[in-house]
Amino acid sequence: MPRIGKRHTVTRNIYADSGGYEVRVTVGGTPYLARMPKDSTLDELKKKRAQLEAQGRTETPRAERGTLRCDAARYIALIKHLESWKDREAHLNAWISLYGSVARHRLAGTDVLAARVKWLRSFAPKTINHRVDTLRHLYRTLDGKRARTPCDDLEPLHVQKSPIHRISNELLLAVDQQLQAMEAKRSGPPWDAKTRARFRVFVSTGKRPCEIMRTKPEDVDLSARVWVPRDAKGGFCPGVYLNDDQRAAWQLFIEAKAWGKYSTGAFARTLRSAGWPAGVRPYQARHTTWITASERGIDLEDISVGAGHKDPRITRRVYVPVLNSRLQRLGEALEGRFQGWPEAPSSRV
Repeated sequence: MPRIGKRHTVTRNIYADSGGYEVRVTVGGTPYLARMPKDSTLDELKKKRAQLEAQGRTETPRAERGTLRCDAARYIALIKHLESWKDREAHLNAWISLYGSVARHRLAGTDVLAARVKWLRSFAPKTINHRVDTLRHLYRTLDGKRARTPCDDLEPLHVQKSPIHRISNELLLAVDQQLQAMEAKRSGPPWDAKTRARFRVFVSTGKRPCEIMRTKPEDVDLSARVWVPRDAKGGFCPGVYLNDDQRAAWQLFIEAKAWGKYSTGAFARTLRSAGWPAGVRPYQARHTTWITASERGIDLEDISVGAGHKDPRITRRVYVPVLNSRLQRLGEALEGRFQGWPEAPSSRV
């Protein structure tokens, strides 16, 4: 049963394509893969995933004390209280595949540089920066906050900033209607109402996907029209007053039981299937929310709190409106320099 065509994520480490299902796990930097027929149930797929994970744990050689592989296991055990621990584990697996058997104290900046050069052939600079940050965090978690690491003298790779795209209300409503049509035709992930519920909450509130994933049922009070998001990226929001649109979005979210983590990659692919423009990240809907609030005269300090920014300077740098602001007055002050670019007189033959 070879893989046929594009695949989409069903759930963690389980993917579907035209030829059936693929179950793929990585244990100790070693990938384990199994193909399953198209008529496999979700329980059968999860059972196969558990079997592959058990096989990996059995076959992975015992890590010698002091090696990166051994210390990575200690590190993961210490950070499992973090929401991001799974992502950090995935980033560490990339280091283990290169230097797992090397004594951690012997790793040097040149080793980190060599890894970055190797990864640049296949991975985006942002992903590589996350891997370096994770390795640095490992050292400082195990050795102390001021410990030296092989990453200290390296500047992060340049990540090109994407320009902000304004997303129209008409496009958001069209995507929502197409998601409803997709739900009517098919059932099961990712075609159930959970995706649409998450989409509605995301685009109507402007909160981060991670804040939506961390929300518990007790955080949302529809009768009082209040949602209290849990902190993300060090920012703090005392609560969100739910207007009619936001309250309806959360009502669907609760009915669909859309709580918990989900794959933002699979979420984005589903939205593109529903008409979201190619090349535009769904995250732009968050930017659109706060730019709209800024243009409607909401104070930037209030927007900073609503957006959950730790540093208000981020709000001012990103969400200062162009219209009805000092930026508009700046352009108007320069008006008339070229007299409207008059046309050149036509030459006579």
